[in-house]
Amino acid sequence: MTKAHAKEVAEIEAVTFVEPWSEKQIEELCDQYGAVARVAVDEDGKVAGYYSYNSVCGDGYINNIAVREDLRGKGIGKALMRDMTYTASLSGLEGLTLEVRSSNAVARGLYESFGFKVGGIRKKFYQNTEDAVIYWLNVGGKDDFKRG
Repeated sequence: MTKAHAKEVAEIEAVTFVEPWSEKQIEELCDQYGAVARVAVDEDGKVAGYYSYNSVCGDGYINNIAVREDLRGKGIGKALMRDMTYTASLSGLEGLTLEVRSSNAVARGLYESFGFKVGGIRKKFYQNTEDAVIYWLNVGGKDDFKRG
């Protein structure tokens, strides 16, 4: 992902998330030390989907992963997840972690299909109303996904 992708990524964010990242925040992410941000593009060179994570103390904290609305259900999310887990493993990270809305069955199913395990719950994490499910995935070769 480069700053040139920020506008299209922000458009996907706006229709995907209740609290979307702004175009400026996405541009800043592109310059952030320890951040990994990648896009998938369609045959016309437009952003089809993206992900980003930050390296924090040997683990990757997943910020977001999303696919353009008109391309959902075509395997792009799975391809992005494969790329993310492979990239994180190659970079020497031990694991990946994220929070997801407890009601987001599609995202939870994707994470679980890649072997992510529930590590806990953050009560009323989203707008002080909805719980977040914390997921962990070991990518560094150790059996224990629990941290801290």
